[in-house]
Amino acid sequence: MTASPEGVWSPSRAPVHEISLKVLAVIADEATHTLFSRVIPSDELMFASDLAEGIALAESGPPDVAFVDVGLGDGAGLAMVHHLKAIAPEATVFALATRAELESGAHAVALGGAGLFLLPLGGDEVLNAVGSVRLRFAERALRMQLEHESARSARAAGWIARVAELADARDRNAAAQQVAEVFVEATAAAAAAVYLTLGERSNELARSALSGPLDRAPAYGTEADILDFARREQLIVVPLALRKLTAGHLLLQKEPGRSSAFPSVRRPDSGSISTPRRAPLLDGLVKLLATQATTALALLAERERSAGGAAMKDPTSSAYSFAYYVDVAGREIDKAKRYGRRFTIATIVIEPDAPAAPERPGDLAFWRSAPAAPSSALNPGQVAEHLLRAVRDTDILARVDENEFHLLMPETAGLEAHACHRRMLSRVAGSEKRAGYLPKGLLVGVATFPHDGQGLAQLLRVARRRAEATKSSIVHRIPQDRRSLGEIFGMLVREAPAAEDPVAIAAPRPLDLSVADTVLLATSVVKNALRGGAVFILVAHHDRLSLGAEVRALLGQSREDVVLHALDLRSSPGCDDIEALCVLAEHGAYALVGRNQGGFVRGIHAADPLLADFLAERLGRAAGLRVFG
Repeated sequence: MTASPEGVWSPSRAPVHEISLKVLAVIADEATHTLFSRVIPSDELMFASDLAEGIALAESGPPDVAFVDVGLGDGAGLAMVHHLKAIAPEATVFALATRAELESGAHAVALGGAGLFLLPLGGDEVLNAVGSVRLRFAERALRMQLEHESARSARAAGWIARVAELADARDRNAAAQQVAEVFVEATAAAAAAVYLTLGERSNELARSALSGPLDRAPAYGTEADILDFARREQLIVVPLALRKLTAGHLLLQKEPGRSSAFPSVRRPDSGSISTPRRAPLLDGLVKLLATQATTALALLAERERSAGGAAMKDPTSSAYSFAYYVDVAGREIDKAKRYGRRFTIATIVIEPDAPAAPERPGDLAFWRSAPAAPSSALNPGQVAEHLLRAVRDTDILARVDENEFHLLMPETAGLEAHACHRRMLSRVAGSEKRAGYLPKGLLVGVATFPHDGQGLAQLLRVARRRAEATKSSIVHRIPQDRRSLGEIFGMLVREAPAAEDPVAIAAPRPLDLSVADTVLLATSVVKNALRGGAVFILVAHHDRLSLGAEVRALLGQSREDVVLHALDLRSSPGCDDIEALCVLAEHGAYALVGRNQGGFVRGIHAADPLLADFLAERLGRAAGLRVFG
């Protein structure tokens, strides 16, 4: 019998006369064969003219109904009735016999046959026999469906009761997690993500709950961003809305290979309502659960607003909630636009499985081939405490999810943000008793208004992209022990081509230019940096044609918005032929280092703030200068 995609027949989709059966006819008589061909559809009929062929057909595809001529094979047809019941226990077998073979027909019924027909047959007899089997299948399938729907109704009552209890949840995030879990159970989805609105002033949505393998779902974004993600990933979107009340969106991921189980929900590629197939109980259940969840979430949001300060804090750390962060950022954007001010945001991501740096780094080749050190994952709660000690009292640190924080730095331009970045890394590294080591598991990216974006969503995307880019920084490949500056430069030049991702933003590029062309490159970098305002520049300088001489000539007299350190490194061991440039600007960073060999500079350069910080600090140390306070 042909079943529905769910394995259960539904009378609303398949009337009784449309149920397809497999009919096996084991008959040698041509007239009877012709009769079966006329009354049984060809796509349902399997015809065999002898017993061996009939057994082969039954083994390849068990029939629902079988007609066997017991007179075939000198009595072997009688044995086949019994054999068919062994091959296909659910099959209904009818014996066919002439008047001379009535005794064999009676034996066939005794062996499990459902009935006996005398040959020659009439068309009505065949149709009645097949129809009785068809009706029995329909009754059984209907009974199964009713039992299935009854069980689902009982489960639905439990889901409704669970959603009704959402108003007693600790906060909206806890309620959202329960919503995700209930919908995964109710719809048999593979995964679910709940995005909630962040306030009346904002069109931003934050991912408040996740159930199942949807880790790539963005942590935040505008409604358009979230719906675009759902469209790309072919997710089902259930709006959590009731009339003019909007709480957010629920994204559901179907099980691979399953037909749609989510009727009457919003498709992200249009504003229309679509119903892939009717399933009244599930359809109504989704609407009811979504409506109940919206009401409960709205109630919790109002309770959090009324509670005031309680809603400002993340319950698991000393950081603020993301909703409060978005509200403050919105006010900061309005103020910055009105008065021409600047502010900076930072995205801080903790990689749970990032390997710690080895206790004895040794040389790069050894460090890269050594067995992986045991993972010492950074603790998000402890990181939050150290970050709070590293930032100013006016800065707002908010927790987005388990391993992600955002930092809002009012009245802060790019250079000040670089300094804050440096303090954060130093604080976390020192907290692990690894002062001087860069914590590889901590990714930090900064974005400044208005250079990197005019809106919060754009700034957050830029900061997150830059945080991810720091994974490819070559600084993570440098053993930060007390090696000479010359050795460090040699390692940088030697190891740069082995960068893990050569197309990453911060990945170093090889440099092989004449001194004159290198000077032109440095001039272009400095000119571009000066467009954004304040600039920090550290450059190697000597009395021949050098980057330092050209940069000093470009700047002319001293400027209040430029911090310049032109250092003569020739007295440092292994640095007599070093050319280096480190630039930290409002809208980016740049580092260049190489050796001047026969009028050509061979080395690396990268738009990498970590490398620029590292080189500037080491160059200053080599010259006896503390370049960063």
